[in-house]
Amino acid sequence: MKTVPQTRFFYTEPEPSASSFTFRSDLGIIGCIVSGLLLGLIVFALVSPEHGIPKVQEVIGITTQLEADIAQLTAENEQLLLQIEAIKTDPFWQEKIAREELNMALPGEIVYKFIQ
Repeated sequence: MKTVPQTRFFYTEPEPSASSFTFRSDLGIIGCIVSGLLLGLIVFALVSPEHGIPKVQEVIGITTQLEADIAQLTAENEQLLLQIEAIKTDPFWQEKIAREELNMALPGEIVYKFIQ
């Protein structure tokens, strides 16, 4: 018959070694104070209105607005390019601009101007 080795069913503290580290005892009170101050500085930097999360949200809003403006101006630019191409190639548009903006008329035409 085999014998089963006895095992412990309770937790035992590990032997302290040179590499074991406990935050409070190894850093001391000054280390804890410095760590707390650094943590406070990080939290303040995140919530400060000049440089923190509110500023990031403001910049994101401005970026979104500028992207919308760029899309609108790009569409307007494409429309203007189509108008320029039409003016260069379409005789109707050329005549319209000559008559309305340059006050030109064909030979033999009488131009009537109405005063409002």
